[in-house]
Amino acid sequence: MTARPIIPALLSGIPILVLAGFASGAADDDRQNETDRGASQAAIEGFWSIYHGNQYSAIPQVQAQLQSAIQRDPDNSTLYALLGATYFWHYGEYTRDTNLNLAVLQQDLPNAVSFFGKALELDYYGKHLIGYINDDHLPGYLGITTVHLGQQSRDPDLIAKGDQMLDFAAYQFPEFNNFNRWAAHNTDAKDSDSYKKALDSLWQALDACAGTTIDRSNPDLKPYLYLQTPTGRKKACWSEGTLAPHSFEGFMLNLGNGLVKAGHVEAAKVMYANAKYADNYSTWPYRKFLEDVANSDLYARAALYADNNPANDPPTGVPNRGCSYCHATVPEPGAPSTSGQK
Repeated sequence: MTARPIIPALLSGIPILVLAGFASGAADDDRQNETDRGASQAAIEGFWSIYHGNQYSAIPQVQAQLQSAIQRDPDNSTLYALLGATYFWHYGEYTRDTNLNLAVLQQDLPNAVSFFGKALELDYYGKHLIGYINDDHLPGYLGITTVHLGQQSRDPDLIAKGDQMLDFAAYQFPEFNNFNRWAAHNTDAKDSDSYKKALDSLWQALDACAGTTIDRSNPDLKPYLYLQTPTGRKKACWSEGTLAPHSFEGFMLNLGNGLVKAGHVEAAKVMYANAKYADNYSTWPYRKFLEDVANSDLYARAALYADNNPANDPPTGVPNRGCSYCHATVPEPGAPSTSGQK
């Protein structure tokens, strides 16, 4: 989730979006609660259906479904988190919107910050059953959207606030939130302290996944593949998770491109090759982008980052895409299928 469009008008702050809940009568509590839970589950499943299905155009319908579910189930943190994700997705891939409204786009980041903040408040400070495990993805989501909002509104204090959140998030959940710390600053100047910290965050994520310090000059991950797991926190490291089934490939693409930007071309080549270790690499809808970069003149690509002209800097992820290339399981509608290609 890294794309940040340039919008002429500046955002002046973060609106607080209040969503009213409806209380049911005491005699009907059980039946009403069951109905509300059903509506919430349907909205959650609807989100994941379009997210994995690469159905960007269906974002407004899912937003309406999630909003409706929140009206009935206002203490459900997952609903707020997924609603925040829809706004972040719309913002990060805005070039896919065939009827783009800049006024709507300008509200995407404030809405994402507001809903991720509400989700975090409910998840961390709400009432839960004994044994409830907090969702430590949420501080990272709130942190990255806060930084992006600060960058969009040119507010250094807001950027610093978001960076503080990200530092906390990466401490809590290094395998996952170090990527958010990278994505918050991957477009910064390659020699800036903020970019160097962002790139080091990706290395910290790999170290946490492997349980050791990865060789920075030859970062071949084959010796660590036995650690792959589809459960627990470590599933964020590999290609066996179900929520982001291609996060491993997306991570390797970002780190490879990040290393090229920093001038470490030979290490980047190893990183691109690592992506092919993913169990489901052959079905990754966006693998052509990685292969095109890996097969290009990487030294010429590195020179573009070093010429003091940020306008010609290649993207560090898939061009004009933020969420889809890690989460989508199918190509974009109308795009040719890559299934079976090598």
